[in-house]
Amino acid sequence: MAKFIFIFLVLSLVLSGCFEIREEVNMKSDGSGEVSFVVNLSQSKENVAKYMAMGSVEGYKVPSKQEVEANLAKIKASVGAVAGMSAVMVKSDWSSYIFTVSGRFAHVEALNKAMEIVAKEYDKEGKHAASGKSGFGYNNTQFKRFSSYPAKAKEFAALPSMQRYVLESAKMTSIYRFDRSIKKLGNPKAQLSPSGKAVMLTLPLSDLMKGTATVANTVSF
Repeated sequence: MAKFIFIFLVLSLVLSGCFEIREEVNMKSDGSGEVSFVVNLSQSKENVAKYMAMGSVEGYKVPSKQEVEANLAKIKASVGAVAGMSAVMVKSDWSSYIFTVSGRFAHVEALNKAMEIVAKEYDKEGKHAASGKSGFGYNNTQFKRFSSYPAKAKEFAALPSMQRYVLESAKMTSIYRFDRSIKKLGNPKAQLSPSGKAVMLTLPLSDLMKGTATVANTVSF
């Protein structure tokens, strides 16, 4: 869902408050499940509204409400056309500035294909392409989150101090739920729920951009 996230990262670079990107996967034993990607700008909503009204700030073009809605509609159409994806929905809460893309997948291959299509639509020149495998994997004994995007530590350091501050206060949260007990987690920063059937990983977005942290994880059953 790279384009979906990128639209709001452009906004975030000119904000003075924090925000959160969240991905949630509810996985069934048969390999099907539900997924949602959320960008929550509620803590910066007053600034977002102001900058959207201005149209641009500090050299960045700020997307209008119509442009955001058009991109969300395009994402819905593209993801909904993927074989194995169904019940695809987009939701834009303009009172709180929370934006969601969700759907059901018959298998992780369908989910990965949907993510690939949206990523390519945003990154036509491949400048932000993963250096290896990305997306998800699943079999009877393991669920995997792959992430192999190249570190951009130098690019992050070159950002203006205010932009670095915003990204350091921003969060990326991954939540994965299962219908059976988890035996082992591969990412040492991930937390197991009291039920033993869910995993949560929250990381500063700046750490992901610098390559000092990763959302990659292996959940063993």
